[in-house]
This record gives sequence, C-alpha cells and structure tokens, in this order.
Amino acid sequence: MRILWFTNSPSCYAASRNCYNGGGWIASAEKMFHSVDGLDLAVSFALDGQPFKSESNGVCYYPIPSPKISKITKYIKDTFGGEEYERKSWEYWIGYFEKIIADFKPDLIHVWGSEMYFGLVHKITNLPIVLHIQGVLNPYLNAYLPPFVSWKQYRWQSLSPKKLAINLRMRRLWQRGSIREKEIFGGIKNFLGRTSWDERIAYVLNPKSRYFHVDEILRDSFYQTKSREIPDRLTIVTTISQPLYKGFDLVLKTAKLLKENLKLDFEWKCFGNINPAFVEKIVGIQHQDVNVKLMGVATQNQLAAAELEATLYFHPSYIDNSPNSLCEAQMLGLPVIATNVGGITTLVDEGETGFLVPSNDPYQAAYLIEKLHIDKALNKTFGENARTIALKRHSPESVKSQILGVYREVLK
Repeated sequence: MRILWFTNSPSCYAASRNCYNGGGWIASAEKMFHSVDGLDLAVSFALDGQPFKSESNGVCYYPIPSPKISKITKYIKDTFGGEEYERKSWEYWIGYFEKIIADFKPDLIHVWGSEMYFGLVHKITNLPIVLHIQGVLNPYLNAYLPPFVSWKQYRWQSLSPKKLAINLRMRRLWQRGSIREKEIFGGIKNFLGRTSWDERIAYVLNPKSRYFHVDEILRDSFYQTKSREIPDRLTIVTTISQPLYKGFDLVLKTAKLLKENLKLDFEWKCFGNINPAFVEKIVGIQHQDVNVKLMGVATQNQLAAAELEATLYFHPSYIDNSPNSLCEAQMLGLPVIATNVGGITTLVDEGETGFLVPSNDPYQAAYLIEKLHIDKALNKTFGENARTIALKRHSPESVKSQILGVYREVLK
C-alpha cells in the first residue's frame, strides 16, 4: 500500500520540532508505521522554507509553504470578510495537492483533521480518502464562548486597535473554516473517530458516510510503568490552552470555592498556552489569589512527572472530542474530573475512572475534588481503573491494527 497523509503538524519531519498542541500523537502514529512491511508512507503538512520533497526513515515528506500575500491584504480579508480570499486559498492548496499526488502516486489518502484545507483534496482526485476526526470546527464554534460572555464583550475586551483586529479576525477565520469544513465532510465518505460524539457529528454532517472506530497512540512518556504516589497535599493538574471554550473560567471559580468555602490547602497547576487576563477580568478572580499556578508549555516528560505527583486531573472544557491530555493522565493512573461535554463520556466512566460534572458547574467540581482528596482508597481505585482501560485503548499494536484494517477495507 502507498499511503499519503495530510496532517496538521509536521509529525516526525526533521526540520521541525513543533509537537505542541496536536503534534505529539501524530508523530507517535508515524513512528509506528515505519516498521510496517509493504506500506510506503508519505506525510504532507504546512511548513515554510523547506524543499518540495525529502525522505527520512523510509518516509517521504512534502512540506507546503504558506500562500504569499501582503500583510495589508490579509488584514482586510481576515477582518472584514474575504470570500474571494478564501476561494484563492482553496485554489492554492489544491494546486499543491495535485503536485504531491502526481509525485507520490498513493493508493489511499489519509487526512488527519478537518480544521484546515487538507480535506479539500477530495475535489481533485477519485482516490479513496479517509478523514481522521480530531476537533470539529462547527460544534466548537457553537460552544466557543462561555454562557456568560457575548461576542460583543469578547470583541471589545481591549481598547487596543491591534487586539480588536485580532479578535475580529479570529471569529471570521472560525466562521469561514466552519463553512469549509462542511464541504470537507460532505465530500469525503470514510471517517475515523473514537467517541460516540464524533460518530454522531460525522453522521449529521454527512448521513451517507462510513464510520470506523480507531483509537490514538499517545506520546512516549505516558507509557511508563512508574507508579503514582497520592500526595498528602491536594495537587490538581490541568492542561489547557487559550481559547475560551477550554474553560479556564471554571478552573478559577472552582479554585475559589476550594480555598474560600472548603478551606483546603492545595495547588492547582495549569500547563499550556494560557492568556488569563480577559477571563480573570470577567469572573473577577486572579489566578494567583486562588492557588492557581500557570506552568506554561511543558515537555511531555515535565508534564508526566507533574502528573505522577498529583491527586487528580481536571478537564474544564465547554466542548471537546477526545482530549489527549486527559487520556495521558489516565495512562499514568490519575483519576479524572471532567465536564460532561462532547466525547468526554466515551473516555471517563462515571464512578469507575472519575467523575463527570456539567459544564460551568464549579460547585459539584469543588465537592468531587475534595472527595477524591480525602478518600485515598477511592482515588487509588479510580486511578488504577483508568490506567487499565487507557493501556488497552491506546495500545500501539491495537491502534496499528485498527488503522491498517480501515485501509484494507476502504481499498477493497
């Protein structure tokens, strides 16, 4: 089989070391396929300043440079509309898709994610295509803002003209991306997913599609066998990023209840790319006043080490499919408290591996955090259950078998 991947990250490409926010598990999957006999793999992605084609470890890489447009044109198009800009962007990407397909001559195309332009490859080829669902822009845009924040508030959160332009442009980009995504879902027949939520989304966006369950491989550091020690001091870990739907407001509100109402001594470590200013202003809580520590972007080893010393993992999102950060915590034997949204119910078994709370409910969250802190036996049982399930769910050999099975089925 000759398989061409289009990915949202450079994966294992030697010229890039960017594995933050989505790259890690795609790279892990690629490494798994290096040793598959009878499979030739090519990986294409967006990256500037690279040759059209290179080869390493038996894999062909096709970096695609960004379209060259003036900054003024981009500002105007992104801020005030841009249907013509979007159309020209489609033409640009499709032109590269044609060149890559002609050069590699794949039997099947595997698109990782619907958020970017790669799924538009269906426009220019009759080759079989599978789309691996990651995040889905349309339902994410629907839940992008917390219920107490309006787009007007978000747009005018800063008097800075630069900040205002960024916020306007962000919404425009998401709106255009969601339109593009509908066309991608409508033009592709085969979908790979891993939660009941993404299976339902795929059906709604394309009722004629076929859905295959395929789990994901996690980053290497989270397959270690080191045992977790439950700390005496309540220690919470959360991995989060900047968009408001990631729920940093819920972290702050829950932390305030833990400190002021339940009088707990605790530390809440938040890893990732977080800009807290707007959320803190809206909810009236400063992170440093409620024992929340912003840890920044961590390596996989740093994050794994922190989680092995934590009481629990907390996931506060307003929408999510299958966050790998949550799965990584389960792999290390951490119990999880998460919001009952998106695909989370496929990952967290209520009362077995953790607890689910309604989104934007800091009161139940605070109660359950204290419960897992006080009841060490329950904490240990949940953590062991989570690790047992996660080891099976994220088994590299199992995932490899699942993906290869899909390839063979689609190529029949």
